[in-house]
Amino acid sequence: MHEGADRIIERILGDAKARADEIMQGAEEEKEKILSEARQKAKNQETRILEQSRKDAEEEKRRIIGVAQLEARKEILSSKQKLIREAFDRALNKLEDLDDETYLDVIGNMFLEQVETGSETVSCSAKDKKRIPAAFWQEINDKLAQQGKQGRLTLSEETRDIRGGFILLSGGVELNCSFEALLEMQREDLEPEVAAILFP
Repeated sequence: MHEGADRIIERILGDAKARADEIMQGAEEEKEKILSEARQKAKNQETRILEQSRKDAEEEKRRIIGVAQLEARKEILSSKQKLIREAFDRALNKLEDLDDETYLDVIGNMFLEQVETGSETVSCSAKDKKRIPAAFWQEINDKLAQQGKQGRLTLSEETRDIRGGFILLSGGVELNCSFEALLEMQREDLEPEVAAILFP
């Protein structure tokens, strides 16, 4: 399963890298445009100022260029943040669009890792309620029993508005194991790694 997930992540990062290069090129061009306009503005200003005010004109020129450089840096940072968001969105899309066999393998392992007693109630999306066969639940319960748990997971009639994964309910407590929640929990730790790959 890890190899499949690794290939998905590798592909996502490859797509994101290509998108990063495109955005970075656009940001660099925008930066150069801003700097060029700022230099031209500063030069035009300088020629209009009297000779004795040349020192003031140079100071103003430095200030305008400094502001332009700051704006360019902000534009690049904004583009990077947008690209990182896109990488996470693509990862969620890839997880949501896994073929049935891979998807069942992924959430099956998630059940085995997350279920504590084996008597929880499971809520999933309407799509998954139709997609997951009855035999899957029996197989998971058998595996939970082999782990020494009760092996009595039950599927709730209620569906949830999630894009994959599931929600475990036990004693009035919910454990959100939806793909969205799991990615969001990992986001703070993963963002520096994603950024390092996209912007070496």
